[in-house]
Amino acid sequence: MNVFKHFLPQALPCYILRDKWKVEIPEEPDMEIKGNILDHEYEIESEGRKIAEVSKKWFRIRDSYGVEIEPGQDNALILAIAASLDQMAHD
Repeated sequence: MNVFKHFLPQALPCYILRDKWKVEIPEEPDMEIKGNILDHEYEIESEGRKIAEVSKKWFRIRDSYGVEIEPGQDNALILAIAASLDQMAHD
């Protein structure tokens, strides 16, 4: 199951290259995800600038992590990307 298509029906397939992921959405700038997906320590960038950060370091509760999204971004899209990556990491 391609969870990006499940959560983001308009997203094209995501390609993995080591600790980098690429999200392509038609008519939108590409996004790069850099960091450790399995440990929930990564950043989402678009056009060379950070637009969101996902981290467990803010929490002491097991299986909890935060998503900090820069102002002016599509919050629902960023959260869907984070949820999709979380699902893929556990499959």
